Amino acid sequence: MLPLIVGIEGPELSSAEQELFARWQPAGYILFSRNIVDADQTRELTNALRRLTAGGDSPIIAIDQEGGRVVRTAQLGVALPSAAALAATRSEHAITRAAYYTARCLHSLGVNTDLAPVLDFASSRANALSGRCWGSESQGVLSYAGVWNRAMLRRGILTCGKHFPGMGGAELDPHFKLPVLHAGREDFLREPAVPFMALMPELPSLMVAHLVADGVDAQLPASVSAPMVSDFLRGQLGYEGVVFTDDLCMGAISERYAPSAAAAMALRAGCDAPLICHEVAEHLEAAGAALEALPPEVTEAARRRLERFRLCLSPALPQMSFLEWRDFVAELREFCAEVPEPEGQVPESPVQAY
Repeated sequence: MLPLIVGIEGPELSSAEQELFARWQPAGYILFSRNIVDADQTRELTNALRRLTAGGDSPIIAIDQEGGRVVRTAQLGVALPSAAALAATRSEHAITRAAYYTARCLHSLGVNTDLAPVLDFASSRANALSGRCWGSESQGVLSYAGVWNRAMLRRGILTCGKHFPGMGGAELDPHFKLPVLHAGREDFLREPAVPFMALMPELPSLMVAHLVADGVDAQLPASVSAPMVSDFLRGQLGYEGVVFTDDLCMGAISERYAPSAAAAMALRAGCDAPLICHEVAEHLEAAGAALEALPPEVTEAARRRLERFRLCLSPALPQMSFLEWRDFVAELREFCAEVPEPEGQVPESPVQAY
């Protein structure tokens, strides 16, 4: 198993992707809107990914299904309220229902991991987080995100808190540029990292942000920084779950490092599963070779955590029939009408177009 999560270029696997994935055996895959045309096609894609995985184990099949502008299933008529809209209801019942609809959709499509909830604060409109956050202070974020997270786990979908150590104060969108926060460990512990710390016992995975926190590591982005991941997250805070990076093809990283080099740096820093989400056929050979060249103790620690994570993945459940799916979508639309989105213009970001 290669400790890497990779994207797929289209709605079905190309012959080149099939050969690469069968040979390298990535730990998992991530789906985007480009991979989803209809429910049957998507389920066939996820079934194909399972068939490529050796040993009969399920790979991680992940998606960014946050709600609001980060919903990858809009083509299927499945749009969900944003975290901001759900938090505005102040209703645990509404949040739990949203998690139920999310999980039911993902199970039917063959997806077993949702890269959510966002645990950042809604502090800046310049960093791609607008509308994606559960609040602007720690108690609201951890309370509402915690309700959603526990409901998802009860429904058998593994989750991922993001973006550690908290990038709400960043003034740049990492899809384009690398944000810099003038902050050290104590600054994060006072507020931005509190939701992560409070929910760590129930979060099977976390995602590390692409940002520089100059009081922790002034040289390297958090996602490839040993002081941030090994020392702060794992050492000081004691997190033992799987640690993903954000997409290594984002401008914040790709302007500085090739995806293969960044993936190796992330593993050395203490991450378990770097994400390479775009043009994977171009990058996988180099990334696989770079990870295989790492010291065995680095990759074995990541593989152990990934194997533990994969043991918790829900088995593939039956796909909804045509009539079940039609009724599900109609019921979901009624629910969404009860949870209006907050008014106000949301800045454009690639995160909503993937």
